[in-house]
Amino acid sequence: MRKVLSTAAVVAFIICSTSGCADLDSARTTTIGDACQKAIQEQNEAWSDHDASEEKIREAETKGLNECKDLDEWSTAVSYNPGSVGYEELSLEEAANSIYLACSSVDAERSTPVCADAGQRGYLDES
Repeated sequence: MRKVLSTAAVVAFIICSTSGCADLDSARTTTIGDACQKAIQEQNEAWSDHDASEEKIREAETKGLNECKDLDEWSTAVSYNPGSVGYEELSLEEAANSIYLACSSVDAERSTPVCADAGQRGYLDES
C-alpha cells in the first residue's frame, strides 16, 4: 500500500506541476503552529514505524490535516518533516502538490481545514 501511495503522489505531483497549480509565495512565510507541528511529527513517527498499520498511518494523517490551519501551514510542516508523507526529501512545492494524495486517501469529503483550503485553491482538481 505504501508503494502505491508513493507512486500516486509522484503522478499527482507531475500533473499539478505541469498544470501550474503550485503558487507557494504565501507558504514560504508561513509559521507552523505547535498543534500542527506536533501532529506532523506524530505522522512522521507513524510512517517511520515499519510495524505501523495502515489504520494508524491514516489516523496520523487525518490528525495532521485537522490540526494544521490551511494548506500553507501543512505544506511548510511537511516539507520540514518529509518522512511524514513517506519521503526522504521534499521541497515546499512538492509538499503542496502531494496534498492531492493526502486528501483523496484520507479526506475525500474535504472536511479538514487543510483539504478544504486545498480544494478552494484548486489543488484537488482532477484536471
